[in-house]
Amino acid sequence: MARSRSTLVRVVVTLAALAVVLVGADLAARAVATGRVERELQTRLALPQRPEVSAAGGSFLLQALRGRYDDVSVTAARVPSGDVVLDDVRVLLPAVRVPLRALATGSGTAAVDAGTFTASVGFAELVQQVDTGGLDVRLTRAGEDVRASTSVRVFGLGVELALTVQPRLEGRSVRLVPLSAQAAGQEVPLARARQLLRGTGVELLDGWTVALDEVPAEVEVRSLRVTDGGVLARGDVLATTAVLG
Repeated sequence: MARSRSTLVRVVVTLAALAVVLVGADLAARAVATGRVERELQTRLALPQRPEVSAAGGSFLLQALRGRYDDVSVTAARVPSGDVVLDDVRVLLPAVRVPLRALATGSGTAAVDAGTFTASVGFAELVQQVDTGGLDVRLTRAGEDVRASTSVRVFGLGVELALTVQPRLEGRSVRLVPLSAQAAGQEVPLARARQLLRGTGVELLDGWTVALDEVPAEVEVRSLRVTDGGVLARGDVLATTAVLG
């Protein structure tokens, strides 16, 4: 009986040790593979910081053997996109298919399932993308809209001018559409606000436009939401294929 119990203990210890080794190997393989992808993304996209890549769909070794990685996420702090810098970019993909041979050699083709993304454009970034005629314009949140405030000269005196604008998605552009205006703390017609701005060399017309032309074609922006720090864009990532190496 004692011998049987001793044998059972040795088997349990052996299995436990094997499990630790397998888990360690799985974690090591995950770290090596995701690190390679992170470095490649940083190089290809000219990112100032290395992004973070994860595949949360269970054992990484099993995913590698079957050539399918589930619940893949990519996050990056700052992503240059033409003249616009996107902050806090997060891409979620239900599955990415990479043959084991392609993973081992670093060359081949990966198939990416359709997914979702979010990205922010900060208020400071938005101001840089619009024609302010040299005015010091400050953007802040105003509920679901944005408040744009500046100071204009009227008869030699500085007057605080504020516009409430609404970010609207128009194709591959964000338009800041004026809804109302205040001058010296009092409501004024938009026509009066346009007149005051025209006196400083700024043509407001129907608002300001920020182009998102350099956003990859596989990304489709679907909605915008104002946050405390800027405008949050949400959308879809279309299914596509990518050449490795």
